[in-house]
Amino acid sequence: MTVIESTADPVAMTEEQKFLFDLKGWVLLPGVLEEGLLQQLREHVLALRNTPESLAEYERYSVAGPAQELVDHPAITGVLRDILAPDQGDDAWGFRCESSFAHVRKLGEAGSPPHCGPLDGAMAYRMINGRIWSGLTRVVWELNEVKKGGGTPILSGSHKASFPVPERFRAFDPSVYEEYECPPGSVLIFSESCWHVGTEWKDASQDRLAIFNCYCSYLAQWHKMNLPAEVVAAMPPKRQTAFRAVWGHDFHNKQHNDFYDEDNLAL
Repeated sequence: MTVIESTADPVAMTEEQKFLFDLKGWVLLPGVLEEGLLQQLREHVLALRNTPESLAEYERYSVAGPAQELVDHPAITGVLRDILAPDQGDDAWGFRCESSFAHVRKLGEAGSPPHCGPLDGAMAYRMINGRIWSGLTRVVWELNEVKKGGGTPILSGSHKASFPVPERFRAFDPSVYEEYECPPGSVLIFSESCWHVGTEWKDASQDRLAIFNCYCSYLAQWHKMNLPAEVVAAMPPKRQTAFRAVWGHDFHNKQHNDFYDEDNLAL
C-alpha cells in the first residue's frame, strides 16, 4: 500500500463556525472529500463488514488503508486545532485519535439510543479565556448522502446545559433533536458532551456508510483503542503522532511529548 501524506494546509475554523460550535455543540462541513477517495472509503468500509479476510491484517481497521487519510484530513485539522489543542511544533498534532469504527446501517436499522459522553472533568465541554475546549470530540465522515431523518441527530446546546436533560428528552424527540442533511463526503464534528442518537435509517436507495473517529487532546484519554502498532507503522510520521501516549513532558529525559515510537504509544 502507498502511504499518502496530505500536503494541503489545514482549513482554518471560521468565526461563524466557532460561534455555531459553541452555541450548538456541533458543526457540519458539507462535501469535503473528493470522489476518488470517497469511493475507496466506501469499498474499504464494505470490505471491513463483509469480507475482512480480503484485506491485509493491518488494514482491517477503520483508520487503516484509505481511511488513514481521514485521521488528519485538512478539512478537520484546522477545526481540531481550535477546539482541542494547537499543534505541538511542526511535526506533531495537538490532538489524538483514540477511537474509531466503521458503520453500515441498512433500511430499517437503528443505531444507538440517545446518550452523551462525559459532562465533567477533562473530557467535558467548556470555554476558557475565549477559547473552546471540546474535551472528547467525535468526527463522523458520511460516505453516502444523508437525508433528513438519517445521520446522527443532536440535542443542540446540551453540551453546556445548566440543568440535567429531562427524562422526556432521553428518548429521541424530533422536536428538540436537530437533524441534518448533507451530500456524500461530508463531515460532522461534535462535542461528545452533547446528547445524540442514531435514528432508524429510512433511505431505501442506499445504506448509511460512515466512519466515526473520536479525538481528545494529547493530554487526556477516554477510550483504550487496542490498535496494533502495525497499523500506525503504515502511516506517515506526523499522522502517527495522533496515536502517541498521553503525557505532556518527561522531566527525566527532558523531552516534550511531540513524537510517536514503540516506547510512546497509547493503543
